[in-house]
Amino acid sequence: MAHFTDGTNAFTADKGLTRAVTPKFHSVVFGDGYEQRAIKGINNFDESYSFNFNNRTSTEANNIISFFESKNGVTLFVFAPPHLGSKTATTSFSGTTITSSGLDTTVLSPSTPSHILITDSTDNDGGYTLDQTSANSATTLTTIASLTTETDTANVVIQAGIAVVCQTWNHNYAYDGFYTVTGTFRRVYEP
Repeated sequence: MAHFTDGTNAFTADKGLTRAVTPKFHSVVFGDGYEQRAIKGINNFDESYSFNFNNRTSTEANNIISFFESKNGVTLFVFAPPHLGSKTATTSFSGTTITSSGLDTTVLSPSTPSHILITDSTDNDGGYTLDQTSANSATTLTTIASLTTETDTANVVIQAGIAVVCQTWNHNYAYDGFYTVTGTFRRVYEP
């Protein structure tokens, strides 16, 4: 599933999500045709995702658009593309600690992602930045922001995520009260 949440509703994009990656590099071409290239920056990939939310009710389409508008194209949120992995398990939340069985490298890729998306919990649905200085492990993850305390919440979905902004979207009338929302998420590298 490729999705994000507004903290209340989880929105899952339709199949056919497109990921586009362009490496950033410096290039110098000399008179004799010789060329040198070097990577530009630490995070040297421009990465974007084109999404579709087809045939959604007016309420769902308006909730998606309202979420994008609330971010003004500049505030990041967490998006969970399907290739990063997820885990559904009984999970506890306390302070900045998430405890859940089986959070190993075969479930979340990279094994300690910089962001996660949580859905189906009672109070903690949303995107969170992980504390990269903490000892995140196969059973615990530490977030930067505090979470609402929940004990043994069943069937919580934890997905590895990335920070994105949405600076372009379209809201199209499909038919009889159904709408389509399309656009592009651009990956950003910041906490």
